[in-house]
Amino acid sequence: MINIILNRTNFNEEWAYEYLGGLLTADMHVLIMPLFADEGWAGDSAAFAQKYHRGSRSYEKIAEPFRAYQITDEQMQWFNPYLDDRQTLQRRLQDSSLVYLIGNDPDDMMECIEDKEIQDDLRNYTGIFMSNASGSKIMMDEYASDHEWKEDGGRGLGILQGFSLETGYIEDEKHLHRMIRSIEEKGRAVFGCPDKAGILIRDGHYDLMGDAFICSDEDLDHLYQAYEDARSRQEYYGDNGDW
Repeated sequence: MINIILNRTNFNEEWAYEYLGGLLTADMHVLIMPLFADEGWAGDSAAFAQKYHRGSRSYEKIAEPFRAYQITDEQMQWFNPYLDDRQTLQRRLQDSSLVYLIGNDPDDMMECIEDKEIQDDLRNYTGIFMSNASGSKIMMDEYASDHEWKEDGGRGLGILQGFSLETGYIEDEKHLHRMIRSIEEKGRAVFGCPDKAGILIRDGHYDLMGDAFICSDEDLDHLYQAYEDARSRQEYYGDNGDW
Protein backbone atom coordinates (compact mmCIF):
# COMPACT_ATOMS: atom_id res chain seq x y z
CA MET A 1 0.00 0.00 0.00
CA ILE A 2 1.14 3.52 -0.83
CA ASN A 3 0.05 6.63 1.05
CA ILE A 4 1.05 10.17 0.19
CA ILE A 5 0.37 12.44 3.15
CA LEU A 6 0.34 16.12 2.27
CA ASN A 7 -0.61 19.39 3.85
CA ARG A 8 -1.51 21.46 0.79
CA THR A 9 -2.01 21.02 -2.95
CA ASN A 10 1.58 21.98 -3.70
CA PHE A 11 2.92 18.54 -4.57
CA ASN A 12 4.11 19.79 -7.96
CA GLU A 13 6.96 21.66 -6.27
CA GLU A 14 10.53 20.38 -6.39
CA TRP A 15 10.56 19.02 -2.81
CA ALA A 16 7.71 16.64 -3.73
CA TYR A 17 8.56 15.91 -7.37
CA GLU A 18 11.83 14.35 -6.28
CA TYR A 19 9.88 11.55 -4.59
CA LEU A 20 6.63 11.43 -6.56
CA GLY A 21 7.99 11.72 -10.09
CA GLY A 22 8.21 7.94 -10.39
CA LEU A 23 4.83 7.28 -8.75
CA LEU A 24 2.48 9.75 -10.41
CA THR A 25 2.57 8.81 -14.06
CA ALA A 26 0.80 9.82 -17.26
CA ASP A 27 -1.24 6.60 -17.43
CA MET A 28 -2.91 7.08 -14.02
CA HIS A 29 -6.60 7.61 -13.38
CA VAL A 30 -7.32 9.81 -10.39
CA LEU A 31 -10.46 9.94 -8.27
CA ILE A 32 -10.75 13.24 -6.40
CA MET A 33 -12.98 13.10 -3.32
CA PRO A 34 -13.82 16.41 -1.61
CA LEU A 35 -15.81 15.35 1.46
CA PHE A 36 -18.08 17.63 3.47
CA ALA A 37 -20.85 17.12 5.99
CA ASP A 38 -24.34 17.15 4.49
CA GLU A 39 -26.27 19.97 6.14
CA GLY A 40 -29.45 18.99 4.29
CA TRP A 41 -29.69 22.11 2.17
CA ALA A 42 -31.32 21.61 -1.22
CA GLY A 43 -28.66 23.74 -2.91
CA ASP A 44 -25.63 21.90 -1.54
CA SER A 45 -25.10 19.82 -4.66
CA ALA A 46 -25.38 22.83 -6.96
CA ALA A 47 -23.00 24.81 -4.74
CA PHE A 48 -20.51 21.94 -4.87
CA ALA A 49 -20.73 21.79 -8.66
CA GLN A 50 -20.23 25.53 -8.88
CA LYS A 51 -17.20 25.46 -6.61
CA TYR A 52 -15.49 22.58 -8.39
CA HIS A 53 -16.48 23.13 -12.01
CA ARG A 54 -13.67 22.93 -14.51
CA GLY A 55 -11.79 26.21 -14.61
CA SER A 56 -12.88 27.37 -11.16
CA ARG A 57 -10.26 28.43 -8.64
CA SER A 58 -10.89 25.37 -6.43
CA TYR A 59 -10.77 23.02 -9.42
CA GLU A 60 -7.54 24.47 -10.76
CA LYS A 61 -5.88 24.43 -7.34
CA ILE A 62 -6.35 20.64 -7.28
CA ALA A 63 -5.93 19.78 -10.96
CA GLU A 64 -2.86 21.89 -11.75
CA PRO A 65 -0.37 19.86 -9.65
CA PHE A 66 -1.51 16.63 -11.34
CA ARG A 67 -0.88 18.17 -14.76
CA ALA A 68 2.76 18.62 -13.75
CA TYR A 69 2.95 14.79 -13.78
CA GLN A 70 1.33 14.61 -17.24
CA ILE A 71 -2.02 13.53 -15.80
CA THR A 72 -4.74 15.19 -17.87
CA ASP A 73 -8.10 16.55 -16.78
CA GLU A 74 -9.78 13.70 -18.66
CA GLN A 75 -8.00 11.25 -16.35
CA MET A 76 -9.48 12.92 -13.25
CA GLN A 77 -12.89 11.89 -11.95
CA TRP A 78 -14.70 13.69 -9.15
CA PHE A 79 -16.92 12.35 -6.39
CA ASN A 80 -19.79 14.68 -5.45
CA PRO A 81 -20.76 13.80 -1.84
CA TYR A 82 -24.16 15.47 -2.24
CA LEU A 83 -25.09 13.67 -5.45
CA ASP A 84 -23.12 10.44 -5.88
CA ASP A 85 -24.07 7.29 -3.97
CA ARG A 86 -22.05 4.34 -2.75
CA GLN A 87 -22.51 2.35 -5.96
CA THR A 88 -21.14 5.26 -7.98
CA LEU A 89 -18.12 5.43 -5.71
CA GLN A 90 -17.50 1.69 -6.00
CA ARG A 91 -17.43 1.91 -9.80
CA ARG A 92 -15.07 4.86 -9.75
CA LEU A 93 -12.76 3.20 -7.24
CA GLN A 94 -12.45 0.23 -9.59
CA ASP A 95 -11.50 2.55 -12.44
CA SER A 96 -8.94 4.59 -10.49
CA SER A 97 -5.30 4.08 -9.60
CA LEU A 98 -5.15 6.94 -7.08
CA VAL A 99 -7.70 8.41 -4.67
CA TYR A 100 -7.19 11.97 -3.46
CA LEU A 101 -9.06 12.73 -0.21
CA ILE A 102 -9.56 16.41 0.53
CA GLY A 103 -11.67 18.47 2.91
CA ASN A 104 -11.67 21.34 5.37
CA ASP A 105 -12.49 19.47 8.59
CA PRO A 106 -11.67 15.84 9.44
CA ASP A 107 -14.78 15.53 11.63
CA ASP A 108 -16.99 16.61 8.72
CA MET A 109 -15.15 14.26 6.37
CA MET A 110 -15.73 11.28 8.66
CA GLU A 111 -19.39 12.25 9.07
CA CYS A 112 -19.74 12.26 5.28
CA ILE A 113 -18.04 8.86 4.98
CA GLU A 114 -20.25 7.35 7.67
CA ASP A 115 -23.43 8.85 6.18
CA LYS A 116 -22.54 7.34 2.81
CA GLU A 117 -21.48 4.05 4.45
CA ILE A 118 -18.30 3.96 2.39
CA GLN A 119 -15.80 3.22 5.18
CA ASP A 120 -15.08 -0.33 4.02
CA ASP A 121 -14.91 0.68 0.36
CA LEU A 122 -12.08 3.07 1.19
CA ARG A 123 -10.37 0.68 3.62
CA ASN A 124 -10.34 -2.07 0.99
CA TYR A 125 -9.00 0.14 -1.80
CA THR A 126 -5.66 -1.18 -3.08
CA GLY A 127 -4.47 1.79 -5.13
CA ILE A 128 -2.54 4.86 -4.01
CA PHE A 129 -4.02 7.18 -1.42
CA MET A 130 -3.16 10.87 -1.48
CA SER A 131 -4.61 13.38 0.96
CA ASN A 132 -4.48 17.00 2.06
CA ALA A 133 -4.22 18.13 5.70
CA SER A 134 -7.71 17.05 6.81
CA GLY A 135 -7.77 14.08 4.45
CA SER A 136 -4.50 12.84 5.90
CA LYS A 137 -5.92 12.98 9.41
CA ILE A 138 -8.83 10.68 8.58
CA MET A 139 -6.42 8.10 7.19
CA MET A 140 -5.27 7.57 10.78
CA ASP A 141 -6.83 5.32 13.42
CA GLU A 142 -7.20 8.44 15.56
CA TYR A 143 -6.55 12.09 14.88
CA ALA A 144 -6.44 15.51 16.55
CA SER A 145 -9.66 17.38 15.90
CA ASP A 146 -9.59 20.90 14.51
CA HIS A 147 -12.04 21.89 17.28
CA GLU A 148 -10.36 22.85 20.56
CA TRP A 149 -13.35 21.66 22.61
CA LYS A 150 -12.86 18.13 21.24
CA GLU A 151 -9.69 17.38 23.18
CA ASP A 152 -9.78 13.62 22.65
CA GLY A 153 -9.90 13.99 18.86
CA GLY A 154 -11.70 11.65 16.51
CA ARG A 155 -11.56 8.19 15.01
CA GLY A 156 -10.43 7.89 11.43
CA LEU A 157 -10.45 5.09 8.87
CA GLY A 158 -7.53 3.28 10.51
CA ILE A 159 -5.70 2.77 7.23
CA LEU A 160 -2.60 4.19 8.94
CA GLN A 161 -1.89 3.26 12.55
CA GLY A 162 0.71 3.34 15.29
CA PHE A 163 1.85 6.98 15.05
CA SER A 164 0.38 10.46 15.38
CA LEU A 165 0.20 13.11 12.70
CA GLU A 166 0.32 16.89 12.88
CA THR A 167 -0.64 18.43 9.56
CA GLY A 168 -0.64 22.20 9.16
CA TYR A 169 2.24 22.24 11.61
CA ILE A 170 3.68 25.48 12.90
CA GLU A 171 5.79 25.73 16.05
CA ASP A 172 3.04 27.02 18.32
CA GLU A 173 1.65 26.07 21.70
CA LYS A 174 -1.24 24.02 20.32
CA HIS A 175 0.78 21.77 18.02
CA LEU A 176 3.64 21.28 20.47
CA HIS A 177 1.26 20.39 23.31
CA ARG A 178 -0.41 17.73 21.18
CA MET A 179 2.94 16.31 20.09
CA ILE A 180 4.20 16.05 23.67
CA ARG A 181 0.93 14.44 24.76
CA SER A 182 1.06 11.86 21.95
CA ILE A 183 4.60 10.85 22.86
CA GLU A 184 4.17 10.80 26.66
CA GLU A 185 0.62 9.52 27.07
CA LYS A 186 0.23 7.31 24.01
CA GLY A 187 3.80 6.25 23.36
CA ARG A 188 3.54 7.29 19.74
CA ALA A 189 6.07 8.95 17.49
CA VAL A 190 4.69 12.04 15.78
CA PHE A 191 5.10 13.09 12.15
CA GLY A 192 5.03 16.84 11.58
CA CYS A 193 3.86 18.14 8.23
CA PRO A 194 4.25 21.91 7.63
CA ASP A 195 3.10 23.65 4.46
CA LYS A 196 5.96 22.56 2.21
CA ALA A 197 6.07 18.97 3.35
CA GLY A 198 4.74 15.49 2.83
CA ILE A 199 5.28 11.90 3.92
CA LEU A 200 5.48 9.04 1.47
CA ILE A 201 4.61 5.70 3.07
CA ARG A 202 5.20 2.49 1.13
CA ASP A 203 4.61 -0.91 2.70
CA GLY A 204 5.48 0.34 6.18
CA HIS A 205 8.53 2.36 5.13
CA TYR A 206 8.46 6.15 4.98
CA ASP A 207 10.27 9.01 3.28
CA LEU A 208 10.10 12.53 4.69
CA MET A 209 9.52 15.01 1.88
CA GLY A 210 10.39 18.69 2.10
CA ASP A 211 10.13 20.07 5.63
CA ALA A 212 8.44 17.00 7.13
CA PHE A 213 9.96 15.62 10.34
CA ILE A 214 9.43 12.97 13.01
CA CYS A 215 9.68 13.27 16.81
CA SER A 216 9.84 10.57 19.48
CA ASP A 217 10.62 10.33 23.19
CA GLU A 218 14.24 11.18 22.46
CA ASP A 219 13.08 14.62 21.35
CA LEU A 220 10.99 15.48 24.42
CA ASP A 221 13.54 17.88 25.93
CA HIS A 222 13.64 19.84 22.69
CA LEU A 223 9.83 19.80 22.42
CA TYR A 224 9.38 21.07 25.98
CA GLN A 225 11.84 23.89 25.33
CA ALA A 226 10.06 24.78 22.09
CA TYR A 227 6.74 24.68 23.95
CA GLU A 228 7.97 27.10 26.61
CA ASP A 229 9.36 29.39 23.93
CA ALA A 230 6.02 29.31 22.08
CA ARG A 231 4.16 30.14 25.31
CA SER A 232 6.45 33.09 25.92
CA ARG A 233 5.92 34.37 22.40
CA GLN A 234 2.17 33.98 22.78
CA GLU A 235 2.14 35.91 26.03
CA TYR A 236 4.27 38.69 24.55
CA TYR A 237 2.96 38.95 20.99
CA GLY A 238 -0.45 37.21 21.20
CA ASP A 239 -2.06 35.34 18.27
CA ASN A 240 -0.29 32.07 19.04
CA GLY A 241 3.07 33.75 19.30
CA ASP A 242 3.27 34.98 15.72
CA TRP A 243 6.00 37.57 15.26
